[in-house]
Amino acid sequence: MCVAETPDAGTEAASLSLSQTCSVGVTDQFSSACEEKNQNQTEPFPERQSKIDAYQMKDDRRRGYCLIINNHDFTKSTKCLKNRDGTEVDEKSLKLVFDWLGFKTQIEPDCSVQRMLSLMEELSRRDHSRMDCLVVCVLSHGDRDLVYGVDGRKVNLGELKKPFSGARCRSLVGKPKLFFIQACQGQAEQLPVHIEADSPDLSTDAIVPQGSIPDDADFLLGMATVPNFASFRDRKQGTWFIQSLCQNLLEMVPSGHDLVTILTKVNNHVSRMTDRAGTRKQMPQPSFTLRKIIVFPVPKTPPPMLKVLTAVISQADNPNSHYEASSLGRDTPL
Repeated sequence: MCVAETPDAGTEAASLSLSQTCSVGVTDQFSSACEEKNQNQTEPFPERQSKIDAYQMKDDRRRGYCLIINNHDFTKSTKCLKNRDGTEVDEKSLKLVFDWLGFKTQIEPDCSVQRMLSLMEELSRRDHSRMDCLVVCVLSHGDRDLVYGVDGRKVNLGELKKPFSGARCRSLVGKPKLFFIQACQGQAEQLPVHIEADSPDLSTDAIVPQGSIPDDADFLLGMATVPNFASFRDRKQGTWFIQSLCQNLLEMVPSGHDLVTILTKVNNHVSRMTDRAGTRKQMPQPSFTLRKIIVFPVPKTPPPMLKVLTAVISQADNPNSHYEASSLGRDTPL
């Protein structure tokens, strides 16, 4: 049992703030210190005045390449991997959204591991000098830090990212490289933890030389789930993570929100989804080595209408509702 301690008189005195001590006026020394502190508090801190830079995004050119690898058919896999029914919904949604954002999209279906690696090498050799950034989306089965090819072989995510390091892809140096991975990171399923809402809408040291940047700078990795856990896919409406990502990009880019803020909203949406039985949860996990914020320019054309996405998010926005998937699949080898 945890018992709250009652402070004695000495503790209470020690806990007085500096401003309270000033009001007592016990010594001139304390008064002088208080006056100096109060004067300093009125001056803005330089850190608070600083503004985070944004990556350059020009309106008069292509935003960048967007590669979408969509692994659906695993019938020829050497492992017991089920087909990923419903992934075609994610593919269409991603293409619509990134086309709208100004990317040149390329869809590659049912790739073996060797094909995925070849695509990464080929993409890294392209000239990105007139592009603002790069997007790679991988939709497949997976496990911790890896994804499967349709041949049943697996590849580490680091191997997929490696061709785009600063040393190997010079035309992307200093530009954001965004990877979105829809795959399980394990076989465990997250259980709901019921919490009491705090508000009505809460639902349940090396020095780098000047002029240089680290080789692995400017990457963002958006994972559908945290390590060791499964992610879920509705066979009719797509995956929780990709559908939430697409919908929030459509809604928040026109308002000028940066990408990390958008992904935080995605985290909130997906974390509030659950299956019909109320026993399955999912928590996405973005990680990054970004040095600046990513703010996509507002497209001149209206955002595409994606009815499926609206249905998914409207459910997640209601704290008392569930994402009632007609038939859920897992992007894990089981």
